[in-house]
Amino acid sequence: MTLSRRHIIQAAAIATTAGPLIRTGRAKAAQSADVVVIGAGLSGLNAAWIMNDAGLDVVVLEGASRIGGRVWTAHDAVNAPDMGASQVGPSYARVLDALDRLGLKLIDEDRAIMPFTYHLDGQLIRAKDWADHPVNKTVGAERKMAPISLGSGLLAKINPMKELDDWLKPEMAPYDVSVAELLRKNGTSPAAEKLAGLTQELWSTSALGMMQEAFRGAYEAKFSGGSNASRPDQQRVETAPVMDKWPKNIVGGTDQLPIRMAAQLKRPVMMNKIVGAIDMDDGGADVTCIDGTKVRAKYVISCVPFSLLRHITITPEPDALHRSAIGDMGYAETTRAFATIKEPFWQQDGLDPSLFTDTALRMLWMLDNHTGAPNAPTKGPFRAMFVMTWRTAENVAALSPEQASKFLVDELARIRPASKGLVTINRFHSWGRQPLQRGCRHIFKPGQVTAFATDMIKPHARLHFAGEHTRRLEQGMESAMESGERAAIEVLSRA
Repeated sequence: MTLSRRHIIQAAAIATTAGPLIRTGRAKAAQSADVVVIGAGLSGLNAAWIMNDAGLDVVVLEGASRIGGRVWTAHDAVNAPDMGASQVGPSYARVLDALDRLGLKLIDEDRAIMPFTYHLDGQLIRAKDWADHPVNKTVGAERKMAPISLGSGLLAKINPMKELDDWLKPEMAPYDVSVAELLRKNGTSPAAEKLAGLTQELWSTSALGMMQEAFRGAYEAKFSGGSNASRPDQQRVETAPVMDKWPKNIVGGTDQLPIRMAAQLKRPVMMNKIVGAIDMDDGGADVTCIDGTKVRAKYVISCVPFSLLRHITITPEPDALHRSAIGDMGYAETTRAFATIKEPFWQQDGLDPSLFTDTALRMLWMLDNHTGAPNAPTKGPFRAMFVMTWRTAENVAALSPEQASKFLVDELARIRPASKGLVTINRFHSWGRQPLQRGCRHIFKPGQVTAFATDMIKPHARLHFAGEHTRRLEQGMESAMESGERAAIEVLSRA
C-alpha cells in the first residue's frame, strides 16, 4: 500500500525537529544541503518533494536543460507527441495523487492503433490470412498467434507469477535465463522463435525480467475499463471522478507533471549540471559536476540510469555486487518517428492500415482519427508512429534524423507504393542517442535478476539509488515515483 505524504512526514519528525542535518559552517554556504538528488526525472523529483515536505534542505542536480528525464513532450513538433512516458494507468496511485495535488487534468488517451498488415519474407499478408498462409512456418497453437505479439504470447503461457513480487523470490531462479533458452525448453518451434526475435533480443534478455513486466501489465489491465471503485488507491474513491476509459494522458503533455513537481521544491532545480564524481567520507558527501560546481550534503540519491551512473566516479568504490549492477545492466534502445499521413493510402492498396515487417522499418502504428471504419472512405490526416526496438532501432538511429526519416518514408513506399507522397515525419527520436539516458529502459540480462536485482537498490555508504530500474512492484511512470518514495524514506530513516 502507498504511504501518504502525511505519514512520511510524521515518520521523519524525530529526524527533523533537531535542526538541519549539517551543522558545520559549511552548511551556510550556497552549495550545501542536507541531500543532493541527481536527476530531475519523476523519481528524483518525487524523492526531493517528499524530503522537502519533511523539512530537509534538498538540492536537485539535472544534467539537461529541461526537466523530466525520460518524460519528454515535444512541444515544438506537430501534435506535440510524448516521446517518452505518456500513459497514466488506473492503478498509478502515486501519479494520480500528484496530479490531484498539482491541479493537473487527465484526458482519455487517443491512441487507438488500427489493424495490422504483415510484411514477412517479402510478402504482404492480411492478418486474417496469417494462420493458414504458406509463409507461416510455426506449428500447432503458434500458427494462430499474431506475429507482432508472438514473443509475449509465448512467455505468457509459461509465466508462473502469481503475485507482483514473485519475480524476486529465489524459487524463480530457473526462469532467470535467456528468453530463447526458456522458449526452447518449452517446445517453441524455430519459426516462432525467429518471429519472436523481431520484437525483442532473445539471447541477451532475462525471461524472468520480461515476465515481471508482462505480469505487471496484466495486473494493470484488470483495472482498465472499470470505475474508480475498482482501483487500488481506495482513499480516492469518495472524491475522484469516475473514469471509465484507461489509460489516460495528461492535458498539456506528460512533461507538465515533472515541471509542476519541480516548481514545488524550495530550491530551484540546478540545470545543466552533469555530475562527474561522488566523494563520500564519514561526515558527508561531495558531489562534483564537470563544470566545477560542488555541493556538500549528508546524503546523495542517484536517480540516473545505470547507463549514466557507470560514468560517474564513486568514492569509496561500490562493492562487487553494485559494481556489477551499475556496470553491466543492459539498456534497450527504442526509436520512434512521429508522422502525419495526408490521406489514407490503405484505401488504395486494400490492406489494413498498420504494418509489421521483418525489414528495418519493423512497425508502423496507424492511429485512428475516428472519422470512419479503417477501410471506409474517410479523409486524412492521420497520426502514425514508426516504432523500432533493439538492434533494428540501433541501426536506424545510427543515421542522422534527416537520413533516418527519409529511409523510413522510402522503405514504406517500397513495401506499400500507395503511401508514396502521403507520409511526413514530424519528429525522429532515439533514446539511445540521448547522452543523459543512453537507452529507453533497463533490461535484465540472463541471470541478473538472481544475481543482484534484490540487493542493487540497497544504499552504498551515503549513496542511495532510485529510478525505474530499481522498481519493485510497479511499471511506467508509477515505478519511477515508487522508487523515489522508497529512497526518500531510506534517507529519512537515517537522518
